[in-house]
Amino acid sequence: MTTKSVPCRCGTTRRRLLGGAAGLAGFALAGCLGGDAGTTEPVEVPTDAECAVCKMQPANYPEWNAQLAFDDGDRAYFCSPGCLVAYHANPGKFTEGRTWEDVAGVWAHDYDSKELFDAESGVFVLETNPDRIDAPMMRNPVPFAEQADGEAYVDQYDDLTTDDIVTLDAFDVALASKYRGKLL
Repeated sequence: MTTKSVPCRCGTTRRRLLGGAAGLAGFALAGCLGGDAGTTEPVEVPTDAECAVCKMQPANYPEWNAQLAFDDGDRAYFCSPGCLVAYHANPGKFTEGRTWEDVAGVWAHDYDSKELFDAESGVFVLETNPDRIDAPMMRNPVPFAEQADGEAYVDQYDDLTTDDIVTLDAFDVALASKYRGKLL
C-alpha cells in the first residue's frame, strides 16, 4: 500500500506545483508580451533609447523625458513633453502603423515634483515662453499631475490663464505644432 500511496501523493503534489508554476509563467509572459501585468507601468529609460520624435537621447533629460507603452509591449521614449505631444497628435508619422489606440499607458514628469505620472490623467500648461523653463528643445508644454499645480503655475504670469491648461487629448496636430512644428 505504501508503494501505491506515495506515487499518488507525489503525482498530486507535482501536478499542483506544475500547474501553479505554469500559471505564474503565463502571468509573467503576459507582462513581457504586453498584457496587463507589464505594460501599464513606466520603466527606466534605456541609456541608448532615442526620442521617437526628434532622435535626441531621453535618458539625458531625466526631469523632462516621457514615455509610453503599447498594447503589444513595445515602448516609445521622448526627450521632452513637446515631443510627447507631437507623437500624440500623429503617432503614425513617427512609428509606421501606430495609432493612439495602440497605447496602453503614457507617462510624463511633473514639472514640480519631477516624478512620473499618468499623462492621460494630468494636465499640460500651454507655455510658449522658453525663457521660463529650462527644457530640451526650447518650447514645451509644462506637465503637471494635478490641475491645482497647473493653476498655481499660470497664476504666476500675466500672459497665462486657466484657459492655457489642457489635457493630453487636446493635442491635435495644430496645437502640437506650436511645440514641434518642424517635425510634424
